[in-house]
Amino acid sequence: MVKLLSSLASNTHRLGDYDHLRFLTRSRVAWEYLRRNSDYQRDWRFSVPGRPKPIHLTDGTVLLRARRRFMHAEGWGLYCFR
Repeated sequence: MVKLLSSLASNTHRLGDYDHLRFLTRSRVAWEYLRRNSDYQRDWRFSVPGRPKPIHLTDGTVLLRARRRFMHAEGWGLYCFR
């Protein structure tokens, strides 16, 4: 028990360690949370998306079209995994 408590104490962080989070947008905070989620990581590994097909528009915009639907990504509210 003492060993467990000492290992927990050594892993504590100072409040200042999280100052950078104040400057993240809501979408970046959401992404940082999502990419660390073990269920999301599992679905991403099962998906193996490959490279999307680039479509170049005349105004210079590049659209990326997935070659198929990604049902696991859609379960997370995404079009595809990146």
